[in-house]
Amino acid sequence: MAEKEKKEDESAEATVAPAKTGKKKLFIIGGAAIVLLLCIGAPVMYFVLAGGEEETDAQTVDPKTAVEKEVVLMMEGFEEEDELEDDEAPLGAFYPFETFVVNLTGGGYLRLQLHAEFIPRDIPKKFYTKLIPIRDRLITLFSNKTRDDLSTEELKGKLKVEIIGAINEMMRKETIRRVYFTQFIVQ
Repeated sequence: MAEKEKKEDESAEATVAPAKTGKKKLFIIGGAAIVLLLCIGAPVMYFVLAGGEEETDAQTVDPKTAVEKEVVLMMEGFEEEDELEDDEAPLGAFYPFETFVVNLTGGGYLRLQLHAEFIPRDIPKKFYTKLIPIRDRLITLFSNKTRDDLSTEELKGKLKVEIIGAINEMMRKETIRRVYFTQFIVQ
């Protein structure tokens, strides 16, 4: 009888032991799944909640409206033509060129930002197609100058005339009225 009791105790322990290891495995797997969900879910929720406002703003912008806003900025002030003096012409459209940084002949460099004012109120589409050759032509024009060529107001005025001539020549028609320097540094 003692042997039967020992066998029953051993079989009971054998069934209890696998149950304990099964619960441990289940607990470890469940804990790992929760940690994994937190690690992945927290950043996803952060981006969804924090970035959601920006994405909805970007998605609700109508491309036609965006273009109209840009045109309005370029044509600002045109509705006030009634207030112009008799001898005053309305402003044309402006195009801001990217900054030019060019080595000068004889040493030094020129850093220049300029805006071109067009005669028409809209920038011609042809200008955009010729923008790279125009920019190349202007870089060549600037790099052929020396520090002395850019030292006085009179010489800067001559440079403006040369810029207008170069752009109009590339456009094969007179489209630029004036050029404005918004930054001019010679070193």
